[in-house]
Amino acid sequence: MTTSTDTGAAAAPPRPDFPSPLLPPGVELTFDQTVPRDIAHRRQIGEVFVADSAQVGEDDFCLSFQVPRAHSLWSDQWDAYHDPFASAEAARQAIFVLLHRHVGVAVGLPFSLQRISFRIEDVEAYRNDHAWPLQGYLRYRVAGRRNRGSDVVGMTLEGAMEIGGRPAMTLSAELAFMSQQDYDVFRAFQRAQKPVATATTSPRRPLGPALVGRSNPRNVVIGAPGEHTTGPEGPLLAADRRHPAFFDHEYDHVPGPLIAEGLRQAALVAACRAGAVPSPHAVAVGCEAAFLDFGEFEADLTYTATVGDPAADGRVPVEVGLHQFGKAIVTGRIDLLPDTRTTAHAHPHAHGV
Repeated sequence: MTTSTDTGAAAAPPRPDFPSPLLPPGVELTFDQTVPRDIAHRRQIGEVFVADSAQVGEDDFCLSFQVPRAHSLWSDQWDAYHDPFASAEAARQAIFVLLHRHVGVAVGLPFSLQRISFRIEDVEAYRNDHAWPLQGYLRYRVAGRRNRGSDVVGMTLEGAMEIGGRPAMTLSAELAFMSQQDYDVFRAFQRAQKPVATATTSPRRPLGPALVGRSNPRNVVIGAPGEHTTGPEGPLLAADRRHPAFFDHEYDHVPGPLIAEGLRQAALVAACRAGAVPSPHAVAVGCEAAFLDFGEFEADLTYTATVGDPAADGRVPVEVGLHQFGKAIVTGRIDLLPDTRTTAHAHPHAHGV
């Protein structure tokens, strides 16, 4: 176990509605293997993080997950803590698994996450002991369904996560479903309303990895035109479309996990520039994102970030957004927990943004 001084932020008490223990009596989930990759919406076996699942009530589901310690994306950061965004990706995959395995949603049926939010309840649940991978349990409940006739067209999920016996995360998600035919018509209509045929993308240079708490340049997903470190309106999405994690399979739009990572990186840059966090090694302890439209590959996507005042528990809220064709396509907030232990080791250019 890594030993060091306290971060200065007290561990948050469990929420009253957080089940403890998370798994009901008699429910045992393993970490022996992953679920089939198709029900996790992954092409590569190594990108599947959900290990097991069980339905414990009509609208109540439990799942186990494990993120590899040497994952090229999720282990590429300062390693005092496991990355909460890695567990959020496991939680995203878990939604697909419970829908396909237990709810009867057909594999291949188009649906999208319209809104997702999570809050880290106890950051110490993510402490990295350099011996065990990030693994734990999830519990989801269906909090609401929206129907059109006999078809489910929307669903709200409420969830909780436990890591090492500690309450780690609470989360919620809103989903929308449609048939493949309806999706194709919808996407064609959407794109017809946008100037995609004449759009162009600006040359952009990804930011230095140290500016966003990464060491591998491939995992930097924001940049700016020319030699500047930020564009006049904020950083641009600047991702490698060959990235093995973000582009595990083909997309007809910019994928949500990539957008979310860009929100986190834009928040880190803004918070460092404002002096709200001492370095980009701050832990992302909260995220809210509303997906208002699909991002298209043909035109620039610009991030915005506005840093707020720290909360009583030390969390720094950053209002974030993503814009294309002059409109917001994603709005939300990233909460960062500064870690004062990194101040002496901060990259010398961490504030040069």
